[in-house]
Amino acid sequence: MTSCITVDELPQYAPGELRLDSTPVGRSEFRMRVFGYKPSDIYVPPTDNFLVVIYRHGVTAMNRRVTGAWKREHVGHGITTLLTRAEPSHWRWGNDIEVSHFYISPAFMLKTASETFDNDIQAVELHDLLGIDDPVLNWINDQMVHEVAAGGPGGRLCYDALSLQASVHILRKYASVQFKMPSAHGRFRPTHARLIEDYIAQNITRNITLDELATLCGCTPVQFARKFNAHYGMRPHAFVLTRKVEQACRHLRKGNLALKEIALASGFADQSHLNRVFRQHLDCTPAEYRRRAS
Repeated sequence: MTSCITVDELPQYAPGELRLDSTPVGRSEFRMRVFGYKPSDIYVPPTDNFLVVIYRHGVTAMNRRVTGAWKREHVGHGITTLLTRAEPSHWRWGNDIEVSHFYISPAFMLKTASETFDNDIQAVELHDLLGIDDPVLNWINDQMVHEVAAGGPGGRLCYDALSLQASVHILRKYASVQFKMPSAHGRFRPTHARLIEDYIAQNITRNITLDELATLCGCTPVQFARKFNAHYGMRPHAFVLTRKVEQACRHLRKGNLALKEIALASGFADQSHLNRVFRQHLDCTPAEYRRRAS
């Protein structure tokens, strides 16, 4: 198996004129370099970083092979190429070009993906794309070039913010993200708990299924039910019923809706269903609760 080369070894295989390097300004996990290249035919071994190429100046037909057949695109200002890590590549082009390279470490992408999706991430891979028109990445690249070239106050902070923005954008649009299977035991993360509670509140008027709630957290229904009971001390159905009763109580305290309307507004099938659940939870009828609250 071919070992991966580092970012610093890359110019040995893709020799060009180095015109800008973010090393003095930016984070090492997301490095940017600008190169000028003459027409070339190059083979690049697998790299240890994800590679994003943004074309700045010059227009050319770009031919590239990663696995399988050659691909061909006409590239110029603003066009972006993406290449996942640990894949060898062969490139051919016929005109002078200037490009920006983004080298993004796998560890940084995993950390950013975990924070972006609020979940444990098993792996991240970039899609193999030779020529895409992405104004967002082009704008970020222009801002990075300006910050690195200008070297003004706050340049490091600005560069790091731009690198994070670029990584999140790439994860959303051009990456395959593999999530770790969540544990069936233990409590929910605070973010997941808020997501569940907000979803129930927003959908209280209808029948909420276990499958819906499990999907919110990336769990199977069985895993979700176990984690829910560990977190809230009750089954999901009992929790939802409790929230429906609380909703009905709020309407009853206002005193301006008929009981059948309150039943529907609180997610009960009808007034009889509301009466039955009220007796189970509060040992009184909705009408009795309303009189006591008035």
